[in-house]
Amino acid sequence: MVIIYYIIAIIGFLTLVLVHEFGHFIFAKLAKIKVVRFSIGWGKPIWEKKVGDTTYQIGIFPFGGFCQMAGEQITDDYVPSEDDFYSKKPLPRLLAVAGGVLFSLLFGVLLIAIAGTMPTVEAFVAPQIYITEELESAPAYKAGLRSFDIITEINNKKIESFSDIQMIVGQAMGKELHIKVLRDGNPLEFKIIPDVERSTGRSIIGIYQYLPPVIDSISSNSVFKDLNLQKNDKLVYIIAENGDKVEVISTSDIPNFIENHLYENLEFVFLKTDNTYVSKKVFVDKKFNLGFSFYIEKRKIDGLPFFKSLILAFPRSYETLSITIKSIPLLFSGKVNVGQSVAGPIKIIYLSSQVAKTGMKNILEFFALITLVLGLTNLLPIPATDGSYILFFLFELISRKKLNPKLISKIQSVGFFLLLILMIVVIINDIFSIGSLF
Repeated sequence: MVIIYYIIAIIGFLTLVLVHEFGHFIFAKLAKIKVVRFSIGWGKPIWEKKVGDTTYQIGIFPFGGFCQMAGEQITDDYVPSEDDFYSKKPLPRLLAVAGGVLFSLLFGVLLIAIAGTMPTVEAFVAPQIYITEELESAPAYKAGLRSFDIITEINNKKIESFSDIQMIVGQAMGKELHIKVLRDGNPLEFKIIPDVERSTGRSIIGIYQYLPPVIDSISSNSVFKDLNLQKNDKLVYIIAENGDKVEVISTSDIPNFIENHLYENLEFVFLKTDNTYVSKKVFVDKKFNLGFSFYIEKRKIDGLPFFKSLILAFPRSYETLSITIKSIPLLFSGKVNVGQSVAGPIKIIYLSSQVAKTGMKNILEFFALITLVLGLTNLLPIPATDGSYILFFLFELISRKKLNPKLISKIQSVGFFLLLILMIVVIINDIFSIGSLF
């Protein structure tokens, strides 16, 4: 079954590439620019067919694609013709290169809209926080937040669930947060400057969700199956051989204690619904799994009518693009680990396969994020990207002076060579990054 998720991921990724390149193709045709080759995938073709003036192909490496227009790359033996790229005026050329970006962005909006029509059952965790001992040096505790506080507002935005907290804090980009909480029914306010997580670039303040350790379901291969654990039983203590002991108040107490006692025999103590205690000693290592899940409230969310979802998809897409733009400086700030926070095609396919396991709505929203970021990064004015062409042709439109096509072609060729080296580095980083997860 695992292979099906990778197939979904590869097909989904190539669909994003297809849409982007099709944007170039459509606008090139509208401008009467000849398209020589349209490829999904790179490298030697495993399939190709010529229809009219265009050869359509599938490359052996499913990591990208291209739409090659006639005369786009100027060579010494170049003979211009009326359907060449540079034979057209600046505006048609600009539209031909901007078409890919436009289609990527619009496709992202469409995917968000489609996802919004789907009913779903989502986990709901109340916005009540829990702070373990190792987080007492983090911003939240230092600012005065305490376990069991209920967060009601962040930056004047109403908080209804813990996922609301994660979303708003994660997008803060290290900027000060104004947080309102209820503590024992009393309203309190705090100002917190979050830290930036090096591996992802997301802002964090050092809190967990408060989730009581009440068992919901038990796997048939759980190491605790001989204890006959039932739904609503509780994990109450974990005891180490040296006498260290943790009272499990929230589920976040569990991984922290286990992490500090790896490769030891730990005693897990459970309180059953009949108020009797049972326990078992288990050896724990990095692959240790409890073999049961904890209770989380599930809420059904109805899908929206398509046109209403489409209207809401535009501000959501804008918010995604805005966050992406604001996060770019973080890559050069030294606050984040670029190798961990940047993903190339292999890592994107791997992450897509993991998201695919969680359902159709989530994978559509994930692909929406990828295609929006793809469109945005192609706008960057870096040689060999769509953005550099757009910059050149905007200059021609404004100045009414035509730049030397050979000069543009040479700049783009150098840029493509450097981009190819960067892509190789990114792919190698993807392989090592994914390898570290196993």
